[in-house]
Amino acid sequence: MKKLKPLTYLLLLASSSLLAQETPKSLKNVQTESIFAASPVKIDGKLKEWPAGFQAYNKSTHLYYTMANDEQNLYLVIRTTDATTNAKITAGGITLAINTAGQKKEEGAYSLTYPIIQRPQGGPGPGQRTMTFIGGPPGGGGSGQSGADSDMLKAAHERVINNAKEIKVSGFKDIQDSLIAIYNDYKIKAAIDYDKDNAFVYELAIPLKLMGLDGDKKDFAYNIKLNGLQLNFRLRDDAAGSPAGGGGPVGPGGGPVMILNGPPGGGRGGVDFQELISATDFWGRYTLAKK
Repeated sequence: MKKLKPLTYLLLLASSSLLAQETPKSLKNVQTESIFAASPVKIDGKLKEWPAGFQAYNKSTHLYYTMANDEQNLYLVIRTTDATTNAKITAGGITLAINTAGQKKEEGAYSLTYPIIQRPQGGPGPGQRTMTFIGGPPGGGGSGQSGADSDMLKAAHERVINNAKEIKVSGFKDIQDSLIAIYNDYKIKAAIDYDKDNAFVYELAIPLKLMGLDGDKKDFAYNIKLNGLQLNFRLRDDAAGSPAGGGGPVGPGGGPVMILNGPPGGGRGGVDFQELISATDFWGRYTLAKK
């Protein structure tokens, strides 16, 4: 099996999205209905517990999603076929913030970020990090899938799933650690997978009592955010070549530059890099459903 280079698999995963991201007219931009989940719900990155489909498609994040609850847990299930969104989630995870005071503010909210993907660092030259495009040269048209090696795609999927073992949490008075395992004593559960169409699937379950929602409090505001790729260096295209004088290129303040291999223009394997490094989010409100 071929070994994937650092950051390469972000683009490979993005290029694997064969489906066009369709927006059914029947779906709202933000979910408005409360859903009581059919028990038991197994958090495994599968959609078999959600046969009715999704409650909303959010245009700013390109996510199909459903929020639901039963008597013990709050659930969030997400699916996306969008190329950039696929890579964006892998790069920075999804953050769910729950503000039980009903305010659309992250301050004072319960927050969970998943998946947290650990990636190796490094590059071929001093101060450089590179992104390699899979599936032909950027701007060549198409989704890039035709040239992607199926074994590499499978390896990329497995790599993401196998490295998604931690959840970043904040605001929970009963949880002192900022990182917890997906198998934890708090009964917070999270899982990701890829379905038969290579779409990314995400499931999360949070015990209501951890957020004080097991009493009289039944409604809250929530925020779903795609954090994107967090860079401490600037992007530039390598079409003009590296600066003269030898050594690796540097960004403002002497920081390293990420070089995007290949000629400028086109879709770069279907990934919008400005979107990839920009956080996007939306707010909604939810009232716990009754059985």
